[in-house]
Amino acid sequence: MKQCILQKPSDIKDVFGAFLVKNATFTHGKFDMPVVKSNIDSIPAAVLSYHKVGKKKLDLLPGTALHFYNYDYIFDGKYGVWNSLINGVSFARGFNLEKIQDFDCVIVPDYSLYTDMPIAWQIWNVYRSRVVAHALQNLGYKVIINARWADSASYEFCFEGISVGSIVAVSSYGCAKSFDDRKLFDLGLEEMIKRIHPETIIFYGSVTDTTKLILTQRMQKYVVFESDMSISMKGVSNHGDEG
Repeated sequence: MKQCILQKPSDIKDVFGAFLVKNATFTHGKFDMPVVKSNIDSIPAAVLSYHKVGKKKLDLLPGTALHFYNYDYIFDGKYGVWNSLINGVSFARGFNLEKIQDFDCVIVPDYSLYTDMPIAWQIWNVYRSRVVAHALQNLGYKVIINARWADSASYEFCFEGISVGSIVAVSSYGCAKSFDDRKLFDLGLEEMIKRIHPETIIFYGSVTDTTKLILTQRMQKYVVFESDMSISMKGVSNHGDEG
């Protein structure tokens, strides 16, 4: 049974949201990331963007996953996911768990990591993604863990907390603006496969021939969902293509 919101303790001033990681286990070492693993029953049949939720009544296909592959300001900030969970609030015009209860599962928020971000900020965004995953599972949601990286400097922490063998979701959307961007994406993908050995990788966005070669060489199972931009140009539905 899915709950509407986690209950924030009333007897203490928990400004850090420590209650969100209740019953969590943590990684060993210097980062102490909550350990999470995707708990879905099957690979999604379709995906839908968070920015479309609440605009009109949704006619969801069975097995649809909610994803957060949007600009951060759409799902973060004052009325975003983190503030909703940490403050125990459902925002009528922001994040509201009641609006997403009909989804089969949720791909957890893709907080951005940029190469020019301070490292501390990058670590914070990875931590928040893991915490949200754990909190949503505590609320009874089926979740898919999201993996995000920047350059090689982020490898030390960006995969922390993702259980080995977990199903993971990644997005290549916006990562192909230049050859260097795409190379960073492929290098990080290869590193993730080495470290996590995912059962399946769920891609949102395009998969280039170079990326497919990496997946083939690693004998990695994957499924691809095209981006909203690509779909609107082609006029097709967003169902997964397996590789």
